[in-house]
Amino acid sequence: MRNYILIIILAIYSICYSAISSGCTTENKNKSISGSVEDNPVKESKNSDSITIDFTSRINELKGKLSDDFIVRDFSYFVIASNLSETETEKILHNTINKAVECFYNDYLNALPTEAITIFLFKDDKTYRYWAKTLYEDDDLSRFGYYKPAEKTMLMNINTGTGTLVHEMTHALVRYDFPDIPSWFNEGLGSLYERCSLNNKTIIGYVNWRLPALQEALNDKSYTSIENLMKTDWDGFYGKRSDVNYAQARYLCMYLQELGLLKEYYKLFRDKYNQDNTGIKQIEYITGKTITELDSDYAEWIKTLRYE
Repeated sequence: MRNYILIIILAIYSICYSAISSGCTTENKNKSISGSVEDNPVKESKNSDSITIDFTSRINELKGKLSDDFIVRDFSYFVIASNLSETETEKILHNTINKAVECFYNDYLNALPTEAITIFLFKDDKTYRYWAKTLYEDDDLSRFGYYKPAEKTMLMNINTGTGTLVHEMTHALVRYDFPDIPSWFNEGLGSLYERCSLNNKTIIGYVNWRLPALQEALNDKSYTSIENLMKTDWDGFYGKRSDVNYAQARYLCMYLQELGLLKEYYKLFRDKYNQDNTGIKQIEYITGKTITELDSDYAEWIKTLRYE
């Protein structure tokens, strides 16, 4: 009799334990699904506070303005409007946009977008210029593409490649994580990723076409110091020397990348911005060098680079 009662007790315990274990597994699976970058319109931040992005109103707005050959849909934190084929559009969404998002949030960013960011993918220069003029009255355009911060919108002539797309995505996402980022660092990071790899949730920038302008400035003695660059305001950075400023900022970020310090520097600068809004103290701390010593080493490193 005692053995019979013991068997019944063990059976009941086994059933209860199985039910509890099954509930934990389901919860874990649901958490995995809700963390999908690509499909879920409700994005979860790293502190588990949910952020709901309204894609529908923007999608409807664009469908009312664009021609029928556009694909308009939400993807990750974006509303995509593309007049490429469906196959070409999907390739860019998954091979560039999704991978870039994964890299940025793995390597740099914490804060998530709180509103839909629009990305126009235009198949050629003609439609790029036509729709920029039609939608925004813009006609003085880069041939590659550009970002309109006030409208949270990127317009891309994707026929020129995806490098500018990643550049502008940097700006669009960084503004939520580091809203006070100075122009030199914002453009340095963005332009670093004009030529990059997106693998294993890590983004790496490579030498690109901006190098010759910087090397020429070093050779003809028109080069000015990193300290001057880091102290530029908006007008100073985007003024007459903007081509050299872009190149100097880009390769300063690449220099830190080569030292294995860029990600750490970004976070230190962001978190200690109020202590020095130029980033000079932070870069001196993280490299263990004065800004003058760093500038000398940086200039010598620039001379070793080749763009082919």
